[in-house]
Amino acid sequence: MRRGLEGAWVPVAANVAGEELVVHELRVKYLVLDAGSYSIIDRSNHIVDVGEYLVDEATFPQAMDIVGREGPNAGRTMLAIYRLDADRLTVCYDLDGKERPTDMQAREDQLLLSITYTRALTLLS
Repeated sequence: MRRGLEGAWVPVAANVAGEELVVHELRVKYLVLDAGSYSIIDRSNHIVDVGEYLVDEATFPQAMDIVGREGPNAGRTMLAIYRLDADRLTVCYDLDGKERPTDMQAREDQLLLSITYTRALTLLS
């Protein structure tokens, strides 16, 4: 099912520790997933973060490991969960990198970032 994840994604909602973030203030303009690799394109259309992602669809919730190779997350593995509903993708991960979230709900003992994306129709706008 990783094929369903592949493509360019535009953030439409985000929250950290249960507090809503202003989407247009996020660094992320696009999240691009392609053949097990990811890149983040910022609002100036520069690639600012590159790495790999690995999914485990057999778990519930579905698990994703985000392994940074270049940029601010180089050498870091972020443990995440994700939900894919047609053209809507939600990724939730522990900002402290200590443990994989068990669900997408805010917790006092875990600093979770959750971003919901919609599939981009084009990457050049």
